[in-house]
Order: sequence, then C-alpha cells, then structure tokens
Amino acid sequence: MLFRAVKTLFFPGTTVRAAKEDEKSFKAAGQKQSYTDGQYKIFADAIYSAGFDALFGTDESTIYGVFNRMNNDLDVSKLIQAFGMRRIEFSTRTDSLAGFLRSELDSSELQKVNNILASKNIKYRF
Repeated sequence: MLFRAVKTLFFPGTTVRAAKEDEKSFKAAGQKQSYTDGQYKIFADAIYSAGFDALFGTDESTIYGVFNRMNNDLDVSKLIQAFGMRRIEFSTRTDSLAGFLRSELDSSELQKVNNILASKNIKYRF
C-alpha cells in the first residue's frame, strides 16, 4: 500500500484512466490547465501525426515542441486524456500516449522528453 502511494506521488499514471484520476488531485492542489481542452486535442493530434511520417520517419522536434509547451502536471494529464487510445503504426493494437511514444522514440529520444518534463518539475515520465 505504501509503495503504491509513493509511486503515485512521484510517477503519476500514464494511462488515460490514471490521468483522469490524477487530474482531480492536481486541480485540488491548485494547478490550472494552461490551454483549452480543444488545444490539448490539437497537441495530441500533432504528436500522433509526427509518428506517421512514412517518408522521413518520426518528427521528434514536433513531439519535443509539444512537451515544451506543457507547464505543469495537469497539462500533461490533459494531454494524455486528449490522446486517448490510438493505433500504433504498423500494427493493429492501440495504446495510450506513453505506449505510442515508446513505439516511436528510441531510449535517448524518450529521455529527452523526460528531461523536458523534469526541467519543469513535472512528475510524469514516459
């Protein structure tokens, strides 16, 4: 039980369901979302499109750009929810934002996303 509480405190969930639960606690802690719900959908669509460039591969700079615009944990929670469950390229399975990022980015690219979040004191990690 203690492990779960500590894990939730330092590594909020990256699934849509967990992000919805996290949203409540972030709002209760006084965080405000930086954008409209529609803008988070645009951000999520940009990330998804960045992974489907068949000619040049994944557009990492677009993905980094979106995460650079996240200002707090609530923003990332809203982004995860807006992303929802989407099809992973070259497969029939769907996954959350975390799964999509893991399928599109190598470990150093994923670390760059996590470094962007850490630099803003955002607890989410992918």
